[in-house]
Amino acid sequence: MASTYLRDLIADRVNGRWEQWAAAHPNLAAAIDRTRLVDSTIEHLRSDPEFVAAMRQADLDENKLAAAARVLEQLERWVGRVLPL
Repeated sequence: MASTYLRDLIADRVNGRWEQWAAAHPNLAAAIDRTRLVDSTIEHLRSDPEFVAAMRQADLDENKLAAAARVLEQLERWVGRVLPL
């Protein structure tokens, strides 16, 4: 699987949680480079046997991962409509 879409997916998830996490950990947030955090997360995922096995079992490549992410984004939007924050 190419890393471009995985990078985008991880970056979106990190960015989605960053503000709340940074508010709880301001000193750490000031010291952490988000780009490096995303890169590090991708490296760890790619070396995680469970992640690799799950991707193989699901027979996912970048296109399938992108399609699955679009489905999850739609689900998140609908849940947001039903339970707005």
